Amino acid sequence: MSDDAVQIFRSVDHPGTTPPAVVYGRALVRPIGVCMLPVMIGALVAALQGFPVLSYLLIGFPGAIAVAMLWTHYRMRTTLAEIRVRPDAAALRTVWECARREPPAWRRVLDLRTTRSTIEATIGRGTYVLRTARWPEHDALLEALRHARDACLLS
Repeated sequence: MSDDAVQIFRSVDHPGTTPPAVVYGRALVRPIGVCMLPVMIGALVAALQGFPVLSYLLIGFPGAIAVAMLWTHYRMRTTLAEIRVRPDAAALRTVWECARREPPAWRRVLDLRTTRSTIEATIGRGTYVLRTARWPEHDALLEALRHARDACLLS
């Protein structure tokens, strides 16, 4: 299959050419803030009441960092950032795969359903819900997926 026949659609979450470490670091900022907030509030309340604060920081800080890292890793591996469509198949790539420039895995497009705000695509063994607000070229993406689905049904 020639590269000319492949259409590439990027979501608003696509990392572009940013290095993987920078993509991970930027994605980690909000989860660290959310996970550290309860630790800091607990430490503040304990300090204001005259209780020892060190246990909050020695246990809570590493725990919050670990949860934030796991959360970030999970989100990067499950958030779709790119869909490549060729006449007979489609390849979905997550933020993690795009940042690390992993090759696409091609699968057949089996079914498509649309609502006002989503495209539900069954590609390979999975069904993916694509929010149209996150995909700037959603009309062209839907049309390309329809052509790929029709080609799969005919073969």
